[in-house]
Amino acid sequence: MKSHERGDATEARVIAELKERGIPVAIPFSDNQRYDIVVETPAAELLRIQIKTGRLHDGKIDFHGKSQHTNSAGNTYQTYDGDVDYFLVYTPTLDSLHAIGEHEFETRIRLRVDEPEQADSSINWADEYEFDDRWPLQPTRQS
Repeated sequence: MKSHERGDATEARVIAELKERGIPVAIPFSDNQRYDIVVETPAAELLRIQIKTGRLHDGKIDFHGKSQHTNSAGNTYQTYDGDVDYFLVYTPTLDSLHAIGEHEFETRIRLRVDEPEQADSSINWADEYEFDDRWPLQPTRQS
């Protein structure tokens, strides 16, 4: 499956999951926005969401918090700094949904699913980011 097709499938799956939970979802009219959807919290806060596909590798869910575009000069990458409030990461092999605030990492994060061979205090445990445990999401924008 091509990257864009995989992204479309992930977006469809996440939107369906949110709707099944009764969460209001708005989709931008065009694809010119840096976010994929807007969700409304129970407190009527609107949050900009970027949806990403997680990949399970060596006991970790991996995803990039930047976008990639190809032009005549090659690949260019752009962070989402200030353009989104949360990333919703769906990992198909685990059928899992995680919510990570845009402010919680730089450009890449790994969520640990399995115990590592060596203990590490800087581990981001996947279960600490599970969507159902973090909903309702809190606004992240700075005034």
